[in-house]
Amino acid sequence: MSETKPLEPSQIFAELEALPPLMREQAARGYVGREIHWVLTFSNGSEQDPGKAWLIFRPDPHELRMVTGTVSLSDYPSLRSLRSGETVLVHGWVRKIDMLYLELDI
Repeated sequence: MSETKPLEPSQIFAELEALPPLMREQAARGYVGREIHWVLTFSNGSEQDPGKAWLIFRPDPHELRMVTGTVSLSDYPSLRSLRSGETVLVHGWVRKIDMLYLELDI
């Protein structure tokens, strides 16, 4: 019996890029709602509202594409001291995919 390997962000981007451009949006919707557990590199972040931070991660430190999401800082207080380039485990659900970024509900 074969086991299904969880998709990594780079795989998702590659699968979408392999499609004709006008088929990508529909295919991207097929990933929405999927639960993910990814090891990503923290790139940047900013506090959007008091207590809420918008975060940017990269699947690979040299990758242009991004994984983004908004979190409550009270749930993850250690994010305030997280430095760019640090590796973190991110758990969430795919909210939206574009050819340059993948947005999560974290």
